[in-house]
Amino acid sequence: MNLTSTNISIAGQSYTLKLDENSLPAVEQAASFINDHISEFEKKYPVKEKRDLLAMASLEMITELLKKQEQQNTEIHRLKTLLNELNNMVENHSKSVQL
Repeated sequence: MNLTSTNISIAGQSYTLKLDENSLPAVEQAASFINDHISEFEKKYPVKEKRDLLAMASLEMITELLKKQEQQNTEIHRLKTLLNELNNMVENHSKSVQL
């Protein structure tokens, strides 16, 4: 693994990270996403503390993540049920052809 050192700014605070070079684009994108959410909250609410904005942005993002995970789990369950039904149909057809 090839580690690289980089500085990431979140909510006006700079953080030095050592991470795999392949992870760098995702980490930079995540930091940008967080900062964008913080900026949106700054525009909407008269909050002065960056940590409050960070907490609000984190709550919003994690809530969205949890919703998407639930949707994904629901879709996986639906697809597994459909696959089981198709397998049963194939089995039943195979049995009827062999008779």
